[in-house]
Amino acid sequence: MATLLLIGACALLTCIYLDLTRRLAHRKFLAFAKANNCLSIRTAQDQNWPWGLDRLYALLTAHRNGKDALDDYMASPLYAHKTLQRQSIGGSYVIETAEPAIAQAILSTQSSDFALGSTRRRVFRPVEGPGISAFTSDGADWHYARTMLRSSFAKERLNDLEATERNLEIMFEAIEATGADGWTDVVDMQPLVYRFVLDSATKFLFGESVESQTAFIKQRVHADAHDARQTAMSDLAISDGFAESFDTVLHWLFLRFRLRGLAFLGTSATFRRANKTLERFLKYAIDKQLNTDHSKSSTSMLSGLTEKTRNPDDLRAQLTGLLFAGRDATGSLILLTLLLLSRHPETYAKLRSLTLEAFPEPHGKPLDYTRLQNFRYLRHIINETLRLYSVLPLNSRIATKDTVIPVGGGEDGKQPAAVHKGQQIMLNIYAMHRRKDLWGDDALEFNPERWEDPKRSALLEDGWAFIPFSRGPRVCIGQQYALTEASYCLARFVQRFDRLAPDPEDPGKGTDSKKAIAVAMAPAEAKLRLHRGET
Repeated sequence: MATLLLIGACALLTCIYLDLTRRLAHRKFLAFAKANNCLSIRTAQDQNWPWGLDRLYALLTAHRNGKDALDDYMASPLYAHKTLQRQSIGGSYVIETAEPAIAQAILSTQSSDFALGSTRRRVFRPVEGPGISAFTSDGADWHYARTMLRSSFAKERLNDLEATERNLEIMFEAIEATGADGWTDVVDMQPLVYRFVLDSATKFLFGESVESQTAFIKQRVHADAHDARQTAMSDLAISDGFAESFDTVLHWLFLRFRLRGLAFLGTSATFRRANKTLERFLKYAIDKQLNTDHSKSSTSMLSGLTEKTRNPDDLRAQLTGLLFAGRDATGSLILLTLLLLSRHPETYAKLRSLTLEAFPEPHGKPLDYTRLQNFRYLRHIINETLRLYSVLPLNSRIATKDTVIPVGGGEDGKQPAAVHKGQQIMLNIYAMHRRKDLWGDDALEFNPERWEDPKRSALLEDGWAFIPFSRGPRVCIGQQYALTEASYCLARFVQRFDRLAPDPEDPGKGTDSKKAIAVAMAPAEAKLRLHRGET
C-alpha cells in the first residue's frame, strides 16, 4: 500500500512540475511576443473536434468522398486569411500560411531558426534505413549530406540526353497505333510516363536502367517479361517487380505523411514486402559500385557519391531520396503539363509550331541542350504548370527557438507574429501560387503568356511568390535535372503528335483536375487521345 501511495505521489508531483513548467514557458513566450510587438495569429474555424481529428478524418477520406484534399480543405481557408493557426494531433498549434514573406523567412533569411524536425525522418525511416540523408536530416548531418550531393551533381552527370532519347523512343513505341483518322484510342499516360522517368532516373543514378518500360510492354502483350533482360540490374528489377513495388511504397509514404506524429501506424505487410524489394535492389546497386575498380570511369550519381563516402547506409539513404524525387516530381510535371495542354489546343498548336522551328533534329538524335534551355515558350508553359500544380505543394519547418515571423499576426495578418520553439509552420505553396491578389483575377486559369510580362517574370528571380522547387539553402538540388528531363520529353512529344485531346469521359476543365499526393503532387488520372502529326 505504501508503495502505491509513493508511486501516486511521484506521479502527482511530476504532473504538477510539468504543468508549472508549461505555464512558465507560456508566460515567457508571451513576454517575448510583447517585447517584439507581435500579435496573435488568427485561429482557423473549420474544425470542431479536439486535436482537429474531424479535419484529419476528412483529409484522409477526401478521395473516397469525391473531395480534393488541397482544394476543398487545405488551400481554400488561406485565400480569405493568408495565415492561420489550427490545433493538431497532441494539442499543439500548427501555423498554416500562403504568405511569400513567411516563406522567405523560414526558408532563407531566418532559416537558422527553423529545421525540418523529426516528423519527416519518421515518415521515411523504414525506406531510408539508418543512414544520413539530405532530404530528412538537420544540422551537421544535413550539411554533411548536402555537401556530398552538391559535389556529386556535376554538370556532366546531369544531362545524358542520349539515354533520355532512347527511353523516349521506347515510350513512343508503347503508345498504341493510330487509327485511320490518325487518332489513338484513349491512352493511360501514367504508367508510360512514370516508367520512362524511372528508366532515365535509374540510368542517371546507377549507370544502368531498370528497363521498366521494356518489361511493361512485354507484359502487356503477354510475353515473358524476362525476355526484356539487358543488364543484371534490369534482370533483378524485373524479377522483383521493382516498378510495382516502387508505386506501393509511394502510396504508403503518402499515408504516413498525412498521419504526421502517428506515422508509425502507416504500415502493412504489403508495404513491408514492397520496401524489401527496394532495399534489395539498392543493396545490389551499392555493393556493385563499392566493388568496382575506381580506375574505370563512370558518370553515374552513385559513382560520384562513393567518392565521398563508402558507408552503404548513407548511400542507401541518399539514393532513396533522389530516386523518389527524381521519378515522382519529374513524372508528375510531365503528366500535369500534358493534361493542361490537352485542354488548351491553341497553346499546344503554338508550342508545336515553335518546337518544329527550334528543333529540326530527327528522332533518334538528341536535341541540342543549349537551345532546349533557352526555349522560352516551353519554359513559360512549364512555369505555368508549376504555378497551378506545384509538384511540391506543401513544405514545413519547425522552430528551433522562440522567434518572430514578419507577417501573419493580427486580424489583417500583416503584423509580426511570434512562433514558439517546437511549433510547426506549414507553407501551402499550392495556395500561394493561386492567390488572386498576387497573380490577378485569372489566377486559376492556365495562361503561359503571363510569363512574358517582365514584372511577372521577376517573381522567378527576385520574389517569393513562385517557389515550386523551394528556395534558400535547401532548394531542391535536382530541379535542373527535372526541368531538363521534362522539357526534353515535352519537346519530343509535340514533335510527334500534332494534337492532344482529353479523355471524352473526363469532366475536368483544367484547373479542377483531381490530384494525388505522395512525394510529389500528381494527377489522379492522365488519360489522353493523341493524333500523330507529320514532322
